[in-house]
Amino acid sequence: MIAQNLGYALERYENDVTAAVEFVSAGLSRGDPTTEMDQFLRQLHILCVLNVDKNNRTIKQLITTAPIPKLQKMGAELFESLSVIAVSDHMVFSTVRDNGNGENVLFLIRDMDTYYAIAEISTQYFKTLGDSISFGIKGHAAIVDQAGNVLAHPNKDWVKTRKNISKVSSVSRMMRGETGIEEFYSPALKGDMIAGLTAVPGSGWGVMVPQPVSEIYDKVYQNQSSAFFVLGIGAIIMLALGLLFARSLSTPLEKLVAAMKKNARARKLNMVQSDDGLIPFAEIIDFRKNYNTMVRKVTQVTTQVETLAYSDSVTGLPNRDRLQFVAGPILRDATHPSQSGVVILVDLDNFKDVNDLHGHSVGDDVLRVSAQKLVNVASNLKLTAQDSTASPLEAPIVARIGGDEFIIVVQGMSDEAEIHSLLGTLRSVLSTPVPGLPFNSTMSASIGCARFPADGNDVEGLIKRADIAMFHAKNGGKNRAEIFNSEIGTQSSAEMRRDILEAIETGGLFLEYQPKVCSRRQKATGVEALVRWNHPEYGRYMPDRWMPAISNSPIIVALGEWVIEQAMLDQKKLVDLGHGIFTSVNIGSRHFVAPEFVESVDRIRDKLGFAAERLEIEVTEDALFTSEDRASSTFKALHERGYRLSIDDFGKGYSNIARLARLPVDFIKIDRSIIVGAYEDERICAILKSIITMAKSLGAKTVAEGVETIEQVEFASKMGADCLQGYYYAKAMPVEALAEWLDTEANASVPPRLQSL
Repeated sequence: MIAQNLGYALERYENDVTAAVEFVSAGLSRGDPTTEMDQFLRQLHILCVLNVDKNNRTIKQLITTAPIPKLQKMGAELFESLSVIAVSDHMVFSTVRDNGNGENVLFLIRDMDTYYAIAEISTQYFKTLGDSISFGIKGHAAIVDQAGNVLAHPNKDWVKTRKNISKVSSVSRMMRGETGIEEFYSPALKGDMIAGLTAVPGSGWGVMVPQPVSEIYDKVYQNQSSAFFVLGIGAIIMLALGLLFARSLSTPLEKLVAAMKKNARARKLNMVQSDDGLIPFAEIIDFRKNYNTMVRKVTQVTTQVETLAYSDSVTGLPNRDRLQFVAGPILRDATHPSQSGVVILVDLDNFKDVNDLHGHSVGDDVLRVSAQKLVNVASNLKLTAQDSTASPLEAPIVARIGGDEFIIVVQGMSDEAEIHSLLGTLRSVLSTPVPGLPFNSTMSASIGCARFPADGNDVEGLIKRADIAMFHAKNGGKNRAEIFNSEIGTQSSAEMRRDILEAIETGGLFLEYQPKVCSRRQKATGVEALVRWNHPEYGRYMPDRWMPAISNSPIIVALGEWVIEQAMLDQKKLVDLGHGIFTSVNIGSRHFVAPEFVESVDRIRDKLGFAAERLEIEVTEDALFTSEDRASSTFKALHERGYRLSIDDFGKGYSNIARLARLPVDFIKIDRSIIVGAYEDERICAILKSIITMAKSLGAKTVAEGVETIEQVEFASKMGADCLQGYYYAKAMPVEALAEWLDTEANASVPPRLQSL
């Protein structure tokens, strides 16, 4: 059992390292920021990740977590040995080897077509895991790689020299992927051993937990001698004192043996309770104490291994694997109506802001506080089975499944009102401030809920449906709760992020353009690029349906860079056709304040030979709330390079005039709600006048968004708006249709009104 638990821990470590290296390598290839990757890699003992050119061994990108020599190329011998094992469909681990500094390391490699993604990994995790296991006098754990080379072992020389023990029969079985128990001769301990062994799928690593046979026999012989002595004395006492003394001797032994047999049948170790009869025998007491000591040590080791494998290191809650193990039977056996319940997914809103603004240690504190709040709510639920014939209800389960997401499983809750009450309580409790944190710790959460067995009876399926409901809640404005139903969709946010990334990489996205018209000349002066998704199921898929799924993920950066490059390419087509207008692109707030944003725009511009003054970058005011210092420096850097800058949706939310006055803004786009409201309400009209006057005093032009009628066009023009944009002039259209629209406009006295294309 200990060997299997160690195998589970190694399998999880293998999956975590593989996923981390693939993610970091892809990020390095795209030029993503590396500031947050370093701590992530250190936790997994990853020394460095490299992208190495397949043809000339040149190191194209590199991130390190340990001081290593800065090399332009990878060593030929190492490169050749790794390239032999590289494949294109998954990561492959090398055998353990010396890294040239006297340290044992593993390498992880994958063929990425034009380059190899390579990671160097310390063997410290294996040593720590192996050292945590010891019992008896010489009981220990041994871990080997796929070739039988020692990764962890009590014999430090074997570890240091990477001794190959593949000829040991138990090791050979592990290398063949077997799991079981075997007796064998140990050259290290020079004696016969009995060991539990298992192999780790995928990597081929092996784990065995051996103990000398002699220790087991010695203990048996010692206990047998004591038992025989007691039996001899018992026989004399039986002859002398009769049945009373005989029972005083035999009863404790019988109970001790019965308890040990019961443990053997149940394959579970439990301590033997004290029952020494009328006359306590020291040998029986010693035997029982020795047995209980062995049970306690083995149980402690097993608990330690299970804690490593099944608990979240930050909050102490069960992790996803533990949730599967504990909740799976509850969901599968929920056949009686009184055993039904809910699976709730809680996603903390804007948690990334906490990490970005206050650091990951404060973020971990927020996670721990939030976890305790959820546990308190779950433990205070008063649930009873409505049918006395049904099985008792299991206690609620609270787990952290990753990032800022928690799962709560509650059995015995099916009433709609009760479910809504619980969801409201969770939102209320999470929003309660917590003293002691270096900021106002009020948090909100988007919550999704799925019901079992109505929505399914397997853990992953119910988590997916709860995730779909959570995404619907977040898409509706955050700090909301939704209960799953088939009408809100069948795709989780994780699946949507996966599909969007695939669409970016495979050409599934396209741009449409809406003209901006000068209010005085009634001629187009620019166009706004609007991204669309040619979805294989939904067709022309608008961004308001999928943008919330990626707004807080690294995919928003990839999307922004794709939009910038495609808009530049389309604008060059328009210039070649004789239309010298500028193009504006919308950039997400998190992308805008990223440290490498300005450099990435310059890199795309230089690659395409694009003129900076023909690109306008639109960003909403929430970029200032994400990080005011970064946003301000980005505004100034872009302005100095000649790009046009625009504040989008001004007036839609909270607008800080003082912040705006300090920024080099070229355009202020007034939200449609202000334009429509001002036409109908004198008070909003006064606000509109103030915005236009303020913009002129700051040297910025104004754009009236969303004009749809001639009355709105005339009103916005009369109020002093410099440009107009909306369906009155044209809907968004592909670049080819835009070129035709501009040709028609050039030959007309007023712009063509294309209400539908």
